[in-house]
Amino acid sequence: GRGVFAVTDFTKGSFVLEYRGELISCQESQRRQRLYHNSLKAFMFDFIWHGNFWTIDAARDDGTLGRLVNDDHIKPNCKMKRILVEGKPHLCLFALRDIIPGEEITYNYGDGDCPWRNEVRIFI
Repeated sequence: GRGVFAVTDFTKGSFVLEYRGELISCQESQRRQRLYHNSLKAFMFDFIWHGNFWTIDAARDDGTLGRLVNDDHIKPNCKMKRILVEGKPHLCLFALRDIIPGEEITYNYGDGDCPWRNEVRIFI
């Protein structure tokens, strides 16, 4: 798989990167979920804004790194936060603790059904 690794130090609370993609409505998200292959559905980030459900659809690889940050539901080093820029929501990762160069950037994807969390690894 792919991942994102720090090339510089990040202090606790600092901005790390943005989860970029297309901001779409709940209805459009549901339509795309029916069309997308399961591997693309993993790039859709749902959130609530102004009392409505919205999605950042990062299924299209635009070269940004946010869509490549891996899940860690046990000890993530970042947290996703919604910030407003010119009245529009942006999803950004902020460091939960100090992060050093070479360390993988991770965050907790939430309580959704993440099949990789149930994988069994066997080392021989």
